[in-house]
Amino acid sequence: MKSKIVVPALGVTLVALLGLTAKACETVQGGPVHSTGEFRDHVRATNRAGEDTYRSLSPAPAKEPYASREGSSSCVDDFGFDDTGVSRDEPILTWDLDFARDDDFRAALASLRTAWRKDGHTVEKVDNGIATTLDDGIRVTLHLDYYDGEPELRAEGT
Repeated sequence: MKSKIVVPALGVTLVALLGLTAKACETVQGGPVHSTGEFRDHVRATNRAGEDTYRSLSPAPAKEPYASREGSSSCVDDFGFDDTGVSRDEPILTWDLDFARDDDFRAALASLRTAWRKDGHTVEKVDNGIATTLDDGIRVTLHLDYYDGEPELRAEGT
């Protein structure tokens, strides 16, 4: 008699545990759900924030801005809970900066810090650089890349 109650109870508990795990994964990693159109708009806004920051650097980098896109996905998609046509990605774009001299990076860092503070943004110190979150929630970072030590600008749409 007990086995008729225990087996279904274990089955319900297992299903509930899997559901809670998926929900926790969504909460930690997923971010907001966007329609395809909303996501494209968010990528454009993130790109624009990075390019505006790139163009405001003084001294200016030697090249025209060209962004590289990094991936950022959610484990919720792996569980198949999202409908077709939605995205949980958070766009991450990076620009390699080519300054004429090594001192130009430090000068651009100081100039950007001053400009951000003047605009009322909180400037955070990060490893080998600075970061702020703009009014639209896009986080912009100017720093030396962790891998090659070269100057990099990064914009992350959250």
